[in-house]
Amino acid sequence: MYKKNTFKFNGIFIFTLFILLKGITMAQATESKLYYGVDIDLYNVGVDIRVNDIPVYYDYSKGQLKTEVPAVSTIIDGNNTLSINAFLTKKSTEYETGAYVKATLFEQDLSFENSRKIILATTMITLTDNSASLVTEDFISKEKNNSEIELPQSKEASITVNTLINSPFPRWAWQDGQKLTNNNDTFTSLLNKYQEIHNVLENKNITELKKLYNERAKETAIAYHLPSTEAGIKKLSVGNDMNDPELQLFFSTKAMEINILANGKLAQITNPLNGQPIVYVQSSPRLYHIYKFMFYKNAVGQWVMIR
Repeated sequence: MYKKNTFKFNGIFIFTLFILLKGITMAQATESKLYYGVDIDLYNVGVDIRVNDIPVYYDYSKGQLKTEVPAVSTIIDGNNTLSINAFLTKKSTEYETGAYVKATLFEQDLSFENSRKIILATTMITLTDNSASLVTEDFISKEKNNSEIELPQSKEASITVNTLINSPFPRWAWQDGQKLTNNNDTFTSLLNKYQEIHNVLENKNITELKKLYNERAKETAIAYHLPSTEAGIKKLSVGNDMNDPELQLFFSTKAMEINILANGKLAQITNPLNGQPIVYVQSSPRLYHIYKFMFYKNAVGQWVMIR
């Protein structure tokens, strides 16, 4: 009798444990993998599109475009902003009839196959030669705004919408960085950091290059739900260009200036065409691999590559 009862007890225990483990496995299999992006739709407008004052798309020459760009690593907990600065395309003196740009910030759970996009906020600018129609909508607060403005002499128009996001990500390192000042000292010290990266690339030192990319790769892995910093390194294609015999490395400071981003917490060095100092060039056909970075300055005053 004792043995029979013991057998029943153990059988129930094993069955219950199986159900619990199965439940844990199923929960792990369906763990949310939230992705954030911006859908862009434009016609004959130059644009600088940003999330939280961090560029996600820039172009001065597009005639017509529909595309999706990632914005995962720009998302913060709480209030987030989606903004557009629209301007004339290269060599244009006026906007063509029907010129417009629309940007839509969305969330998507990639743990489900064919998951739908959830729209968080949208902005749209429709342009004529003298005026612009501005539309914003925050789908979280259900607030929608419309306005008309006269264009200034520069023909530029800007628009911003705010939306609240309960971020699935930890606080990014750059959020606790020093407040940056746009001056010659900031420019010179950051340019020295670009030069350090260039020297490592020139010496083909993959170990040192990975160290320079480490914080960026770590946060990239978090943003894209990757298992490790090394997986972030692979996603960023760190070192892929160094050993390509068809590529030649250059360092240019022509027309470069400091660009302060993320409301004073990030910086990069760019020229008027949005290029940066480090570039690999392939001679035939002529191709440019422009290295684009963003840096923050940590508590001890060091520049750290983070985006």
